Amino acid sequence: MEAVRSYLLSVVAVCMITVVANGMIQKTSLKRIVRLIGGVLVLLVAIRPLLSLDMGKISSYLEEIDAGYALDTGSIRTTQDELLRQQVKETAEKYIENEAKALGGLLQAEITLSDGEYPVPVSVKLIGTLTPEQLQTVSAYIEAALNIPADRQEWRLYG
Repeated sequence: MEAVRSYLLSVVAVCMITVVANGMIQKTSLKRIVRLIGGVLVLLVAIRPLLSLDMGKISSYLEEIDAGYALDTGSIRTTQDELLRQQVKETAEKYIENEAKALGGLLQAEITLSDGEYPVPVSVKLIGTLTPEQLQTVSAYIEAALNIPADRQEWRLYG
C-alpha cells in the first residue's frame, strides 16, 4: 500500500511542478516548451512502474487465479443431468398417480427412464387398487401421454 501511496504522490508532485513552472513563464514560445517538457515528465513518472513490471510473475499469478476459480464443468453437467432425470421421473409419476386418483383409484407409479441425452419414460411399474375399468383407462392414458405401451406397463393390483 505504501508503494501505491508513493507512486501517487510522485505523480501529483510532478503535475504541481509543471503547473507552477507553466504559470511563472510569460512568453508564449517559452511557455509551449515548458508545457511540452512538463508533459513528458508527467508521462515518464506515470509509466515508471509499468517499466519495472515482471511479465512472467504477472502471468504466473494470473494462471494461479484462473486455476483457483476454474469450474468443474463435468460435475456441473452431471448434476444438471441428474436433476433433469429426477424432475422428469417425478413429474411423470405424479401425472399417472393423479389420473388414477381422479378416477377414484389409488396408485403408486415408478417410472424407468431411458439412458439417452434426454431422459424419456420407457417403462412403468404400478402398484395400487383399481377396478378393471379404471385400469383400462389409466393404461390408455399412460400409452397416450407418455408413449409407454401396455407391454411395458407392469401392474400389481390389490383388492
